[in-house]
Amino acid sequence: MHRLLKRQLKRHFQDSVPEQFQLLLQAISDAYDQADLDREMLERSLALTAEELLERNQRLSQNLQAQQQAQADLKASYEILDATLNASKEGILVVSADTDRPIAVNKHYLLLMGLSEERINHMTGADLFRNSFLQLFEGQQLYDQLKEMRNHEHGSHRIYPMRKGGWLEVYAVKHPVAGYIWMLRDISEIREKEETITYQAQHDSLTGLPNRVLLQDRLELSINRAQAQHSRIALCYIDLDGFKTINDSLGHASGDRLLIEVAQRLKQGIKPQDTLARVGGDEFVVIMDDISGQDEVLQRADNMLATLMPPVELDQRSFFIGASIGIAMYPNDGEDSGLLMRNADIAMYRAKANGKNCFHFFTPSLERIAQHRLQMETELRRAIEQDQLELYYQPKVFLQSDPRGARTGQLHSFEALLRWQRPDGSFVSPESFIHIAEEAGMISQIGQMVVEKACHQARQWLNEGYESNISINLSPRQFLIPGFHEDIVDTIRSYGIPSAMISVEITESLLMQDLVSARGVLEYFRAHDVFVYLDDFGSGFSSLNYLKTLPVDAIKIDRTFVRDLSTSSADRAIANTIITLGKQLNKLIVAEGIETVEQANFLIDSGCDLAQGYFYGRPVNGESARHYFQLSPTLPAATSPLAKPGASE
Repeated sequence: MHRLLKRQLKRHFQDSVPEQFQLLLQAISDAYDQADLDREMLERSLALTAEELLERNQRLSQNLQAQQQAQADLKASYEILDATLNASKEGILVVSADTDRPIAVNKHYLLLMGLSEERINHMTGADLFRNSFLQLFEGQQLYDQLKEMRNHEHGSHRIYPMRKGGWLEVYAVKHPVAGYIWMLRDISEIREKEETITYQAQHDSLTGLPNRVLLQDRLELSINRAQAQHSRIALCYIDLDGFKTINDSLGHASGDRLLIEVAQRLKQGIKPQDTLARVGGDEFVVIMDDISGQDEVLQRADNMLATLMPPVELDQRSFFIGASIGIAMYPNDGEDSGLLMRNADIAMYRAKANGKNCFHFFTPSLERIAQHRLQMETELRRAIEQDQLELYYQPKVFLQSDPRGARTGQLHSFEALLRWQRPDGSFVSPESFIHIAEEAGMISQIGQMVVEKACHQARQWLNEGYESNISINLSPRQFLIPGFHEDIVDTIRSYGIPSAMISVEITESLLMQDLVSARGVLEYFRAHDVFVYLDDFGSGFSSLNYLKTLPVDAIKIDRTFVRDLSTSSADRAIANTIITLGKQLNKLIVAEGIETVEQANFLIDSGCDLAQGYFYGRPVNGESARHYFQLSPTLPAATSPLAKPGASE
């Protein structure tokens, strides 16, 4: 029986419990036992529930902490992602493939597309696409790019010009999770730099004209177009006449201004569709498309020369600049760009040989001339290396008797003449190679060689007891070399001979190219006792006003006025005038090219001081020139050209 029931029965019943209550009491006892069992189970259950709740609460607390950390990490990741997106120089837009709503966008995208954060929150992907369409000049291509993005995993890349200016690079890709990703980059600055680099690579920095690279491209395009249309084009190769003189005398800054002026004038002389390019220092090329024939080219070449005719003002001085133009026609003169350029260049050299400031069409015969010129240049370089060039000496003689003893026909001095003798014994005339030496840049080397050889010969003669002046000819190109006159005087001194033993001969046309520079050179020669002959007088356009002030010592009458003295009254009048003029200016007068007794007698009667020509002696080498010393006794008058005979008027 349950212990509690026993305690109650013992309290109320001293004796045994009546039998009739036994069943009831047993039932009550069982009830008590069951209640204890239920209570025990309940207590046990409550204890277990509290532990579980505590454990669950701990787990919940841990989960909450983990969630809070995850939220903090997510917030930090979002902030990093947002900072990364906004730090990017690319505009980035991500549109959900499911909802067609923007799910990510950075500030640079908003700036590029002219949008605000408030506005984009109310826009769909289609709205954003239409907005991009309106921002671009070639917006229609966006549809093509959208198709490419949807159909290709690698995405699509294109470059668009923007309506507000500049260029936009657009890369689009479809991601299986993120959706449609658009990346935009403003490449205006990069594109501008690329265009600048491309422009500089294809244009002349001074004039802004196309250079040789761009000219080549345009010429090939013109040839392809002409071939397809069965039309003709003309290529004009232009080389300025006298530019080097101006450039060397006034400096490169003035030369650059002149080239800019020439470029502007040539533009005026061509059609807008023509291409004008600068391909060298003073060389230009014009491509004329769709030419009807040579007559049209002739007229247009005349127009270009006419635009260059007015004088150019530089440093308060006027300069006249001409041009030599060589013309090659497609397809007759060449069917590719290289051949056309080559043949036009050949024709240009022929124009220069014809007197400059003119044009010349290419002909097959010019090609043979060009090949001969190239061969001559190669042989000339070899001749210089092998010392095949030597000096021959032609005597100048007195025409008038001198009170100090000089007689008519007696030796006065020599002119050194350059000769090129090939190994086979044949001679090449200076007229055939001097201009080649000038154009090929060899004249400086040859000029110095002439000075050296003349001084060496003068020193050798002086050692043998013969003292005679030797005159050397100066090339116009040599005259432009800075400090060349100082080099001549230094060379004379290095051989230990009197300066009066070497003279220089310069042409009238050379002086007129730049009188200011020429005057300085001549005054330097005079200060160092170097005698100066003005050669070919009368063949150019010298001003008499300049002649009276220029420091020249002698005037040489050009051979063209001497050749026909016996038959031409005009030439006799000119010769008489030059002689009279020279004497009035106190200049020594020399006639060259004397070949007959009639010419000699006329010049003697006219009072000419000196003569030079085959009639008095042919040019000979230094060894043979001693013959002229032996024919003429040594006289004071023969030692220096400064000593002039006292001829009667």
